[in-house]
This record gives sequence, C-alpha cells and structure tokens, in this order.
Amino acid sequence: MSNQIRPFTADTKTKQTYALLRERIFQGRYAAGSSLPSTRDLASELGVSRALIVDVYEQLIAEGYLEGRQGSGTYVLDLGGSRQFQAQFMDSDSSVEMTAPESAARFNGIDFRPSFPALDHVPHKKWKEMMMSVYDNAHSSEFGYDEDAAGNWLLRTNICRFLLHVKGIQCLPSQVIVTAGATQAIALLCKLFLKPGDAVAIEDPTASFIYNIFASTGADIVPVPVDDHGMCVNSLPTHLQPKCVFVTPSHQFPFGSILSIGRRIQLLDYARQTGCYLIEDDYDSEFRYAGMPVHALRELNSERVVYVGTFSKNLYPSLRLGYMVVPQEILNALLRLKRLTDMQCPTLPQITLAQFIGDGHLERHIMRMRRIYGKRRNRLIAALTETFGSKVNISGDAAGLHLIANLSGHNFDPLTAANLEEKNIKIYPAEKYTIAKGKYEESLIMGFGNVTEAQIAEGIKTLAQFTNINKKAH
Repeated sequence: MSNQIRPFTADTKTKQTYALLRERIFQGRYAAGSSLPSTRDLASELGVSRALIVDVYEQLIAEGYLEGRQGSGTYVLDLGGSRQFQAQFMDSDSSVEMTAPESAARFNGIDFRPSFPALDHVPHKKWKEMMMSVYDNAHSSEFGYDEDAAGNWLLRTNICRFLLHVKGIQCLPSQVIVTAGATQAIALLCKLFLKPGDAVAIEDPTASFIYNIFASTGADIVPVPVDDHGMCVNSLPTHLQPKCVFVTPSHQFPFGSILSIGRRIQLLDYARQTGCYLIEDDYDSEFRYAGMPVHALRELNSERVVYVGTFSKNLYPSLRLGYMVVPQEILNALLRLKRLTDMQCPTLPQITLAQFIGDGHLERHIMRMRRIYGKRRNRLIAALTETFGSKVNISGDAAGLHLIANLSGHNFDPLTAANLEEKNIKIYPAEKYTIAKGKYEESLIMGFGNVTEAQIAEGIKTLAQFTNINKKAH
C-alpha cells in the first residue's frame, strides 16, 4: 500500500465507504490502536467489492488515519486533537438541512427528505401579486437602511397576531426579532450565550446543522437522550451548569415526540436553578393531524425561554425569514449582535410577508397544506404497513412533515442510502442525526411533505425490493 496522498476522485460507492469508515474512526467505533476488519470481511459486511475496500484503506493510510503493518493487518492511529474538532464529523454530509431548494429540485428521483414542504404548492401567484404591489407602492425610504435591526414593525405585529391565533402565544411586537430563518436565530443565541469551554445541553438526536452551529462555538456539548415523552429531563447534567438548553418540545426533531407537561415543569425548574436559558425551536407544530397545535413551552415561562419560529416550513425555505420571541433581559444584547451580523433582513420581503399574514393568506395556506400533508402522511403509513406488515414500527407521525419507520433487521447506513440513491430513491437513516451512535441503525426518518402519493407508493415498493435483496444476501 502506498503512503502517497493522491486526489480522491472515486465513484460514489467508494466515496460513501470512505466517509463511513472515517466517521466510525472519529466516533471511536474503531478505537485508536485497534485493528480493522480484513478487507474480505468488511467487503462482505458492506456488500461491496474487496478491491473497493482495498482502495479505501489505502486512502485512509495515506491521509494518516490508519497504519498498515506487514503481516499483521491495518490499525487505527491515535489522531489526537480536541473533541470539538472530531465533533465536526458527526454528520459527514449536512445537506439534509442545508441544501438549497433548487438543489432538491435537481434530483429527479423520489426524495423522502424530512421536514421539507411541498414546493409545488407554494402560493406563487398570490405571493407574486402581493410582492409586485409592495414594490410598486414602496416609499423611497424603504429602499434604504432600516434603523430597527429587529425588523419591520408591521411584520412583527402580524407575527404576534399569528402566534396568538394559531398557537395561543401572547407576546408584544417589541419582543420579536426578525431573522434570516431559524438558523440565524440560533446562531445569534449561540454568540450571545456561549464561548469556548461553556456547556450547552441539546437533544440527541437532533438536526445536524443545529449540532454544527453549537459545535462551532467551542462549547462543550452535552447530548440529552429523548424518548416517547420528549427530552429526558432527568438526564440533564447536574455536575455543571449549561448556559442554555436546546429543545423542540412541540414536535421533537427528528423523532416526533411531545415534551410532557411534567417534563416541561421539570425543565423550567432546571432553568431557574441553573440560571440557563431554554431555546425552544418550534419549526412545524402547526401541521398537526389530530386536535389543536401543542402549546408552546414559552407559555409557562416567558423569562427563561427564547421562542424560535420559521416560515421555511409553512411557506418555503428560500424566503429565509424566521423570528425569535425574546425575554426582555437579553433583548438589547441580541439586537446589538443582529446589527453587527447583517444590519437588517431585507425590508421589502418583510413587508410582503407582513401583508400576506395580515390578509389571512398564511393561515389559509396552512389549513390547505394540512389537508394535503395529511393525505400524504396517511398514504405513507399505509404503504409502509401494507408492504412490511409487523416488521415495521411507525412513530412520530402526529404532526409535522415526516415520520419514523423502524424496520427490524435492516441496517440503514450511509452506504445503504447511497445504493438506494442509485435507484433514484433518497432515504435518511436516523443515525445521521444522532450524537451518540449505535441506537437507531434500523430506523429511517421519512419525509412526506415534498413527495406525491404516487411517488410514495413507488418509493416504498423500491425500498421493499432493496431490503428484500439485502435480507436474502444475509
């Protein structure tokens, strides 16, 4: 094996295998000093050729991950480095959350991307009419800088009315900061709360881009497990005091559970005792298929909770507008950071959105999409149940744009996902979203928002054919 580093221009399957092995090294599943499986054994495990494994081993040796010992095998080297650096490899492909909408449109197959809206049902005509009206009637001053970094006052007022009417949240426009999506909101909160060496507690599993935002601060990340009742609050650290806790109480991402009232009270008690703030990400709870949307954590305590919302799910991602409802104590500090970050979000899209909400179009669109998503959800559940029977366990389907399918006996790793993508089906293994690996290898996070009912049926049929082939091979 050569130690010379060369450009790695391999095919998709080779790259996926390389990424999988490198991820296992960073996660410690292949510990420093341990020997790797033989090329023959690993090729059999992953369902690829032995020659492919030899190529990948050579590349990892050349890059300093592995060491080949004559007559003994291949061993993992001690990489050293900080936990923070290694944490950047939690998800070797963060495209699930960060890929732009047009990139998703370029994929010609069936994409079960989670938490992604139906782009073909965006109200383009109405939005265009309102946008043209805003641009035609805008005062010249609205083409300049907005002195208020918090955002357009009318939009903030209408966000408050929307939250009160749809989610029962009471707040004032002065407490709202408009952001470039929920991503910027969380990034600003990280800048405010965290510095290297501080602690932050976050749900595990969680969205990959969320993890990476927190990891970028240099803070120590404390993963907190979740179960059928949301974050396991009893697992929050008692030996240290985190500066903040990130939670998705109304619809845990990605597992879909709702934080129970008992745990909500526990979590708020924990925040008071430790002095930390709670970052409540409510990304899609308005799409609930039985009963009313779940009440927000902020309703129980408005002083320790920062409520984060977005229009990426109930309208469309490329709008890039979200918001925070902020406790008074940290409002000015966040506004200073917002000014330093981007001065302001674009004014005219804010005015368009303000009118869109004020005229009732957003609520009507949500009601219409709830019906459409409900049908797609039901079709996905039916297809999974009819195809896999008792072998599939479905959960997390009460709200949102995705569900969890656990298929007993099937290991969904990145290589499996790559093989299915060659068949024009994109799947999303649950392990992609976990910090502590190894618990959810048999689970898929399956989005139904941006796939038609016909595509759902075809996609599950292909998935069944693929898993049956894998089962026979074993």
